[in-house]
Amino acid sequence: MNRRTLLLLFAAFFLFYFSALGTMPLLEPDEGRYAEIPREMLATGDFVTPHLNGVVYLEKPPLFYWGNALSLRLLGENEFAARSFTALVSVMGILLTYWMGSALSGPRTGLFSSIVLSTSVYYYVVGRLNTPDMTLAVVLVLAIFPAYLYLSGKRESRWFLHLSYAAAGLAFLAKGLVGLMFPAAILLCWLVFSLRHREIFRAVSLPGFLLFFAIALPWVLLVQMRNPDFLRFFFVQEHFLRYTTGMHRHFEPFWFFLPVVIGGFVPWIAFLRRVALAARASAEKYLPREALVFLLCWVLFIFLFFSVSQSKLPTYLAPIFPPLAVLFGRGLDLWVDGEDGAIRCRTPLALAALIAAAIFWIPSLSRHPVDPSVWALATALPILLILAWGAVPLFLRRLGAERVVLLSFLLLALFFISLNRPAAFYVGGYKSVKALSQVLSSSLRPGDVVAQYGTYKQGIPFYTKRRTVLVDEVGELKFGASRAKDRADYFLNGAGFQRLWASGSRVFCVFKRDALPLIREKFPAHRLLYRSDEGILIVNRP
Repeated sequence: MNRRTLLLLFAAFFLFYFSALGTMPLLEPDEGRYAEIPREMLATGDFVTPHLNGVVYLEKPPLFYWGNALSLRLLGENEFAARSFTALVSVMGILLTYWMGSALSGPRTGLFSSIVLSTSVYYYVVGRLNTPDMTLAVVLVLAIFPAYLYLSGKRESRWFLHLSYAAAGLAFLAKGLVGLMFPAAILLCWLVFSLRHREIFRAVSLPGFLLFFAIALPWVLLVQMRNPDFLRFFFVQEHFLRYTTGMHRHFEPFWFFLPVVIGGFVPWIAFLRRVALAARASAEKYLPREALVFLLCWVLFIFLFFSVSQSKLPTYLAPIFPPLAVLFGRGLDLWVDGEDGAIRCRTPLALAALIAAAIFWIPSLSRHPVDPSVWALATALPILLILAWGAVPLFLRRLGAERVVLLSFLLLALFFISLNRPAAFYVGGYKSVKALSQVLSSSLRPGDVVAQYGTYKQGIPFYTKRRTVLVDEVGELKFGASRAKDRADYFLNGAGFQRLWASGSRVFCVFKRDALPLIREKFPAHRLLYRSDEGILIVNRP
C-alpha cells in the first residue's frame, strides 16, 4: 500500500470519528461530569486541583481534564468540543494499532487491525464518549509497545524504552497507578513466559525513571501542597479501596467482561470462525511465538485484573482492544490470502439482520417507547447500510476477500455515522438533561438559585453555567463537600431547603422523574416548568 493511499485512509479515520460528534447530547452522569470539570478549570484558572460543582474533586488525575479544557477553549463549550479530545485520542489509537500490526506482521495486518478496531462497536462508542478510559488505553499502547520492540531486539535504540517510560508518566496522569503498573506487569509477564526473565534488568532505565517522574511528579506535589489529604484519598481510597471493595456500587460478577469483549467486536465477530480456521491452518505463519505471547499477556493480564476487581464498568476494558484487534487483524490477513470463495459467507448477513431487527424493535420493547413511524423513518438508512454490509460477503468469490474487508470498512463507517442521529433522538430523551437545561436556562435571571432535590444531574451545571444547590444528596462529592467553606449554602437537608424555598429568592429545583407526589406534598405552591424522563423542573415564583 503506497503512502498516498495510507494518508487517505488515515484521513478517513479522522473524518469517521469526528463526524456527527456533537449530535448526541451529553449523557448522564459521566459525560456531564467530565465536561463540567474542565469547564470549571477554565472558569477558575485552577488547573492543579480539579473541581466539580464548585468543590474539590480528586478522584482522577488531570490529563484528560487538561485535554478537554483545551478543546473547550478552542471550540467552545458544547458537545462537539467536550468529545473532541477523546475522538482525537481514539484516532491516535487506531494509527498506533496500525503501527503495531505492521511492525509485528506487515502493512496489511496493520491495515486490517486498524479497520477492525475502528469499526468495532465497543471502540467506536467508547472512543467518542467523554470519559477518560480511551485516553488511558491509547497512552498505554505507547507505554507498552515501544518497550517490547526494544526488549525483543526488533529495535536497537534505547529511545524506544525511554518513550515507554515517558508514556507511562502520561498514563499515570490519565488514570493513576494503573498507568505504571500495567506496562510493568505486562512486560514482566511476557519476559517470564517467553523464558527471557534474565533480561528483566534491561528494562530498567535511569533516564526512563527520570522522564517518568518529570512528567508525573510535579502535579502530585502541587496538588498535595494545596490539598493536604490528597495522598490518602487518591492512593488509598480511589485506588486500593475502589479496587477491593464495592464502595462505588459497581460490583459485577467475575464473568461480567466476557460478553463485553464478545459484543464489543460486533460486527466483526461474524468473521471469527473463518479467521480462527485460517489462523489454525497457517499456524506457522500467524505470528512469531514471542509476539503472540506478548499480545496475549497484554490482553489477559488486564482482563483478569479487572475481572477480579470489586468495581467493574464496561469502559474499563478499553486497553485490551488494540492488541485484540492486532490478533484479529492478522487472522483476517491470513484468511484473505487463503479464501477462494468456494463456501458462501452467510454469517455476516445473519448478524446484520439481527442488528437491524434490534435497532428497529428495541425502543418499542423498552420503557422509553417512541412513535414507531417516526422511528422507522429515523432508522431506515442505518438499517439499509448494515444489511448492505451483511450482503457484501455473499459476493466473496466475485469481489475477493480483500475487497470485502475494505468495503466492510466503508459500509460500517457510514452505518455508525448514520446511527448517531436516531441514537441521539432515542437515548438523548432519557439519558441527558439537555432539554431540561435549555428550559431552565431560558428562565434564569441573575441571582436565581438552581437546586437539585434527591438527585445530582451532572450535566445541569455544564449546560446552565450555574453551580447547583444539592438537597439530601452528596454522592461522589462527599470528599469535596466536607472541605468546602460554603457547604452550608450548597449542601442542604430537606429542612434547610424548605427555608430557601420560602425565602425571597427565586428558586428553580430539579427532581427525579417520579417525584411528583413528593412535590405536591412538600411544595404545593410550585409552578411546573418541565417534566419528562430527564426529571421534573419547578420554580417557587414567576
